[in-house]
Amino acid sequence: VYVDGVDLRGVDLDAWRQTATLVAQRAFLFSESIEDNILLGGNDSQKLERMLGLAALGQDIHSMPDGVNTVVGEAGMRLSGGQRQRVAIARGLARDKTVLLLDDVLSAVDHSTEAELLRGLRSQRSTTTVIVAHRISALMQADTILVLENGAQRDMGTHEELISRDGPYRSAWLLQQEELT
Repeated sequence: VYVDGVDLRGVDLDAWRQTATLVAQRAFLFSESIEDNILLGGNDSQKLERMLGLAALGQDIHSMPDGVNTVVGEAGMRLSGGQRQRVAIARGLARDKTVLLLDDVLSAVDHSTEAELLRGLRSQRSTTTVIVAHRISALMQADTILVLENGAQRDMGTHEELISRDGPYRSAWLLQQEELT
């Protein structure tokens, strides 16, 4: 795997940690407000509004009784799974790193929210975004898709290239297309 032409096997781990942010599928949220979970105690209201928009949280926030001051509860239990994931994504985006690693963070959102969120992520052109996903709709707009099977690279290409040839990606895409109809 190369980032900006650099083989990641040869990078200094401390330097790498300074450039990358990981957002896990089950990211931990603090029993604090949504604002504190995103800005980690900061108070930049313009940045907060931008992160809420990028993470497709705007409408959700307006429906909450205390807006961004809503306390999420222990590990975010007062939020839905999709809201928890999007708060974690907003926190990851707020860190202004050059690489954003999203580990299956779109699994609990509906398709329209997923599309809105992906549009926001694509607008972050200064950030390289790596998305791990099982849902093909989350990968369709990716510049490059790496298909793994049993821990090994099985295929690589764009969505169009991968669905044009037999393999696990095309099989998954066909199955998911059936499920949508």
